[in-house]
Amino acid sequence: MAVNAKRYTLAALLATLAVAVIVTVFFVLLCPARITFSVARTGSSHNSSGPAGGGSSVLSLTLAADNPSRRAKVTYESMFVDVSNSTAPGAQGDNWVRATVTTRMPLRQQGRTAAIDVTVPLVDPWTQDFTGNMSSLFSVMVTAQARFRVGVAWTRLYDIKVSCSPVSFFTAKAIPAGAAAAAGGAAGLPVRCV
Repeated sequence: MAVNAKRYTLAALLATLAVAVIVTVFFVLLCPARITFSVARTGSSHNSSGPAGGGSSVLSLTLAADNPSRRAKVTYESMFVDVSNSTAPGAQGDNWVRATVTTRMPLRQQGRTAAIDVTVPLVDPWTQDFTGNMSSLFSVMVTAQARFRVGVAWTRLYDIKVSCSPVSFFTAKAIPAGAAAAAGGAAGLPVRCV
């Protein structure tokens, strides 16, 4: 009778250990991939046709989302991009513009790198103030929600938030010499996000 009790206890311990190993392997396999973002391209355009000489400007950028994992696929459910003039007075929180993500969401990242196109429409007279007379450096804040798929299993929804700076939308001659050197040239691209 005592031998059977010992066998049942040992069997229960082994079953518990086996379940713990299976759960650990499951969670290790389903851990999210390390996604990195960078600003790959920037540009700007200005349309001066408007009432009383007013017009509009459009800042554009392309984000590169890099997924180095071979086993985890990524689906971006939503993405928001905010652009802030990081050199303007009072830029600590009230000098930002919500950009328009023009790439369709949800975005299923098929390969290692996905390109996400973003535009920032600006309307005069605020264009000059926001862009620092087209000579400022900017910060780009990316907020995304993503799911990862490993095999047939999907993970929960993860929040991703990164900041990219300094980012320039203008040519090197429009940026002051010290700021251009800090940005690494005309636009200092690519700009890694952290």
